Amino acid sequence: MLVCAFALLASLGCDDAKPTSGTLPTATATAQVKTAIASVKAPPTAAPSTTATGSDRGKMVHCPSALDGVATDIQDVDGGVVVTVTAKDEAKTKEIRERAKFLADASKTEGPSKEHNGSGAGGGAFGRCPVVNRNTTVVAADVEGGSKITVKPKEPAEVDWVRRESRERLKELGEPGAREAGQGKMAHCPSAIDDTTTTVKATKDAVIVTVTSKDAAKAKEIALRAKFLEEASKKDPSSAEHKGDGSGGGGFGRCPIIVKDTSITVKEVPGGVEATVKPKTAADVPALEKEAKERAEKLAKR
Repeated sequence: MLVCAFALLASLGCDDAKPTSGTLPTATATAQVKTAIASVKAPPTAAPSTTATGSDRGKMVHCPSALDGVATDIQDVDGGVVVTVTAKDEAKTKEIRERAKFLADASKTEGPSKEHNGSGAGGGAFGRCPVVNRNTTVVAADVEGGSKITVKPKEPAEVDWVRRESRERLKELGEPGAREAGQGKMAHCPSAIDDTTTTVKATKDAVIVTVTSKDAAKAKEIALRAKFLEEASKKDPSSAEHKGDGSGGGGFGRCPIIVKDTSITVKEVPGGVEATVKPKTAADVPALEKEAKERAEKLAKR
């Protein structure tokens, strides 16, 4: 899946409380495969603070795979995945286990809140951690050097999604700027506004993303955000960081209007906008359409 090729990824990752209205914020099916497929491994990644307070909150401070110098392996099991995170350092092994336990406990207390704020209470639909903590059961067990974390969706129809999402998140962790991804909480994504409708369709050479709302104020905000993304697509993404300000090329976002390696043209329609998103080559349209639809579907589940 060409997620990184067209990721603007989100995640969540992370991603995003939907502001309800007002002025534009500042940067803010399904077979259960029983045979394990090849494991996915990621290079060591940078470690955030171990305490979710202050400016560190939300930067995957509870994600074992986000620790520096750890190895993460993902295997399919009946009904889900097993994410094994290990380290050679005793202190890091201890912290891996602490974080794994936190995620396991958080899955037991998942409430109605849909906000992903790094506290473990938001469901994790748009998080960045390979341990997907949205509508899943998470069980952690100690293994040599770390933890084995079994993740199974509560809805059987989401098994494939959990498997794919886990691997995509792990792959993203190895990309430059992954730690900083999502600090902007999709403040410029029209589809992230509450009570909006997003549709995606493909043409011969582009993907059309239409975002609308029945509320006049929200329709106005949709237009403002879409215009921002249109301008951002014109920038040269020399930095891989995704901070929600449009400057990073969209490599780690979750917005259906994909900025990375695309050009965007926006026009207003009743209740919102129609964004024409063109990849560099027409051959990339199918992958772009698939990615945009998956992102829109994730937002709809919030």
